[in-house]
Amino acid sequence: MAHQAGPSNGDRRRLITTGNEELDMKLGGGIPHPSLIIIEGIHGTGKTVLAQQLVYGALVSELRVLVVTSELTARGYVEKSRSAGVDLSTYYVKGYLTVYSLQLPGAKWVKEHVSKLLSILGNYMFEAVDSYDVFVVDSLSHLAIYATPSNVMNYFNRTRILVDRGKSVILTIHPNIVREDLVTRARAICDGYISLSTAVVGGKSVKVMKIIKLKGAPTSFESTITYDVDPAFGIKIVPIALARA
Repeated sequence: MAHQAGPSNGDRRRLITTGNEELDMKLGGGIPHPSLIIIEGIHGTGKTVLAQQLVYGALVSELRVLVVTSELTARGYVEKSRSAGVDLSTYYVKGYLTVYSLQLPGAKWVKEHVSKLLSILGNYMFEAVDSYDVFVVDSLSHLAIYATPSNVMNYFNRTRILVDRGKSVILTIHPNIVREDLVTRARAICDGYISLSTAVVGGKSVKVMKIIKLKGAPTSFESTITYDVDPAFGIKIVPIALARA
């Protein structure tokens, strides 16, 4: 199903490629930049893969990208990109891509300490603002799980300020980590909200991307995209029309 969206008056966004021609076509040309984009899905639905595809597209578009990963080491994050069909290693070596990991040797994920990480991350995003064009957090779940509701909303509000200053922020998150009322408010202030899931169609397991919101897209885009991940080619669109539930 196609969804129609259009830029508002005075909208300074421009489309940047995802680095995947098939996905660009489904999205109506690419991803609007600057934007605040939230990618939500349970484990195994491909949040990291999609985020890495968007990272690759930003790098191809000659933007500087800074990634904070809470699930992988910096080396592991770059190496995983190869299995997703996008090789980020060259950009990493040349300094266009910076990756910081919260997986530190000897570090313990104690509730008292973890509860402060979201505020620390928000501060760092502003301190490092001149070093990146796109800021990615994969995954926000580990940082938000013990944060107070006010800290969560403060973080989203601060990301909104960065986007208004010309930066894109991409966040991946698991469902049910943040209170539903906070999720509703986050959806309201973000530019893009993408929900990922899996489905079995005709005996084949596929990943399903539902684009709930994509502000700034100048042409029609597919609101439901089925795809798979090929280690050699990355995200491959699966031409299956899913019946609406």
